[in-house]
Amino acid sequence: MTTDLVTYYGQTERINQFVQNYGVYLEKLDRETKLLLRTTLSQYVFMQRICSPEDYSLTEALTDGDFERFLWNGIPEVLKNICFQLKGLTADEAETILEALQHQLRWGNARIQGSV
Repeated sequence: MTTDLVTYYGQTERINQFVQNYGVYLEKLDRETKLLLRTTLSQYVFMQRICSPEDYSLTEALTDGDFERFLWNGIPEVLKNICFQLKGLTADEAETILEALQHQLRWGNARIQGSV
């Protein structure tokens, strides 16, 4: 079973650079952080229907998620850094990362132990 960051159909130069710079690092994120990133990306994609990447950033999507209310230690710094690094991400690129995260959460290194 592979745990590589699978990006499927949406390879762009930004995604390739992101995977090259952070792919191995992202593989090491824990399940909670990947779930938070997935939720943030979903919020971002939704908002891209009415805003542009210049008007609504991934960092704003992270803040809008209001995660700090539920996290004892606040939003992980690594997640803030990832959102900052993906500044200007298009909705299609975000969908590509969502697919990769979903793969990891279901089949890869971030799945719930004992699940198929």
